[in-house]
Amino acid sequence: MILKLLGGFLIIVSSGLIGVILASKYSLRPKTLKKFRFSMQILETEIIFGSTPLPYALQSISLKSESPWDAFFSEISKGIMERKFFSMEEAWNSAMKKHLDLPYLSKADTELIRSTGKVIGRSDTEDQKKHFNLLYAELRQLEEMAEFEKRRNERMYKNLGFLLGIAIFIVLI
Repeated sequence: MILKLLGGFLIIVSSGLIGVILASKYSLRPKTLKKFRFSMQILETEIIFGSTPLPYALQSISLKSESPWDAFFSEISKGIMERKFFSMEEAWNSAMKKHLDLPYLSKADTELIRSTGKVIGRSDTEDQKKHFNLLYAELRQLEEMAEFEKRRNERMYKNLGFLLGIAIFIVLI
């Protein structure tokens, strides 16, 4: 009898943990998007108000950003400074492949991030400011969608994991 209870407890806990892991996908996405927006605001300040050259601005961001953005911007900065790439877009896309293969980012998220790399450093400061403002508006929409999905799905997956474990335990008894 004790062995059955112990087995049932392990089933409930393990399926509950699976639910928690699946739910974490929904909590990581809004955090990652907010970190990206914060990093881009620093980049805007460096470029527009500090007139910092792009490789140095990216290097500065990598020191001020949190994971995964710190490694992402560091990779771009190094690639440009060491002349591994011919354009900012190439460096950006290479860093995306290396550091942003994250399962919790949606296609819309990665497409917005990819399109950001196409416009950074290609025009004067006034035009850059317009690109940053457009980026912030789109990021806010994605953040709102991510928060909505988080509220809708996170609790469901957590509860579903534990309830599935309880159902399996009841069937096995």
